Amino acid sequence: MATNGTERQLRAVVYTRISHDPSGKAEGVTRQQEACRKLAAELGWRIVGVKTDDDRTAIGKSGDRARRPAYAELLDMLSAGEADAVLVWHTDRLYRQARDLEPLIGIVERTHVLIRPVKQGELDLATASGRMVARILASVSTHEVEHAVERMKAKHEANRRAGINPGGPRTFGFRAVKPKATKDQVPQVPEVDPGEAALIREAASAVLAYAADPETGRTLTGICRDWNERKIPTPRGKTWTIQSLRGVLLSPRIAGRIAHRGEDAGPAQWDAIVDYDVWLALRNVLNDPSRRSGSAGDDGRQPKYLGSGLYRCGRDGCGAVVRPGGARAGQRQQYRCTSSAHLIRTAEPVDDFVERTILAEIVSEKTHDPFWPPVPEAPEGPSIEELNTRHTILTTRLEVLAETFAEDDEADPLEYRAASRKIKERIAAVEQEITEAATAAASAAQPGPLADIDLPELVRRHKADPADALAWWRQTYSLERRRKLLALLAEVTLMPGRRGRPLGVAAGGLDPASVRIDWTGNA
Repeated sequence: MATNGTERQLRAVVYTRISHDPSGKAEGVTRQQEACRKLAAELGWRIVGVKTDDDRTAIGKSGDRARRPAYAELLDMLSAGEADAVLVWHTDRLYRQARDLEPLIGIVERTHVLIRPVKQGELDLATASGRMVARILASVSTHEVEHAVERMKAKHEANRRAGINPGGPRTFGFRAVKPKATKDQVPQVPEVDPGEAALIREAASAVLAYAADPETGRTLTGICRDWNERKIPTPRGKTWTIQSLRGVLLSPRIAGRIAHRGEDAGPAQWDAIVDYDVWLALRNVLNDPSRRSGSAGDDGRQPKYLGSGLYRCGRDGCGAVVRPGGARAGQRQQYRCTSSAHLIRTAEPVDDFVERTILAEIVSEKTHDPFWPPVPEAPEGPSIEELNTRHTILTTRLEVLAETFAEDDEADPLEYRAASRKIKERIAAVEQEITEAATAAASAAQPGPLADIDLPELVRRHKADPADALAWWRQTYSLERRRKLLALLAEVTLMPGRRGRPLGVAAGGLDPASVRIDWTGNA
């Protein structure tokens, strides 16, 4: 119905909204806007603005999608008297909860703005009857959404109990699965990626071994550095960080379990990458409160020099560790005694001498054989299989206890809490035993110190040219790996230098007598 020339042409603002728009094409809100423009033409109203909340819910309590910036701009526009009417596809596009309706009612009572949905008649919020209808529609809309949420939660819970893949982004260690073709189709079961699964198992073994003995295994930082150097990306194509690697190792998915809000929610349909007991041990180790964020190299500040924290000061029996520092711009890095100014030495020639000596020791015939890994001793106490059985029995007992009390109307909650607490304490004790057994097994299974080193190639290069062997050694093996081997084989003490130039030492060269290397006998 068009207005005649004597009537003031109403200024209308169009509001459109759609809750979910994964494609980002805004096709839904575009169709709403077209219908509103058609109605405006029929009414003879002039459109002075369009406000759109695309991919925005009107129900959520928090998060970016729960905020509707365009709806807030609409209310500001109406309050300022910049529009006389609002055109909307349906009232549930405008509001779905009473908390969003009440501010609009206040504005309408003050400014007499008209609300005209395309799919309904005029909504008169200026009258008591109109407000009653609007509030009833809001309550009905809220009920529909809450009922749908309940059904969705029940479906997700049933899927979790059945171990069905909940979907989402690809998890490291598993191949990508195809998205669901229809709403009712069950998600595809993820398949284990052999290459990534091997990396996860290696990382799990290294972390548990490090927890048992810091001289073995590897830190999260070391594993991340190794993977990044090997150009192994995360599922999103990014470099690995401590947080991303920790998330993978803590995920129940790698143990063939369903993850719900980061917690173990029961067995899944896909294959496990690591055994459940190994994952329990990993969880206990990585969640241990005694693990400080800045310790063990897990904060990213790894030593940059071979002898940092390993070499010791030999002046007057000091024995304090030395660390790099003190070099000014343009100068070479130095090692300094950490207790006092006992000793200052240029780092590079010391490191060169130490590593040349280490390599000569490694390639010698007397050192070869002892590097093979020892036969692991059988751990004392119950086996991991027995502990797993205990864990299953106790978990089942706790579930039965909960079901029994739930069915008994006269059950005493205090009795249930006391009984469940005792079972939970026993479960925690068994999990600790599983952690200790798994870490011991991982430590015993660690290869010998030279298991990953190409000894024939090192021997060949060293025999031809020791300098070339040193360059190859440093290029092939990480500083972290070389430092661990040094700590295992020898104790290095930096001694005070002799006055003048010692006989046989070139100008600026290193005096061998100033570096004492004591072999530990661990080889």
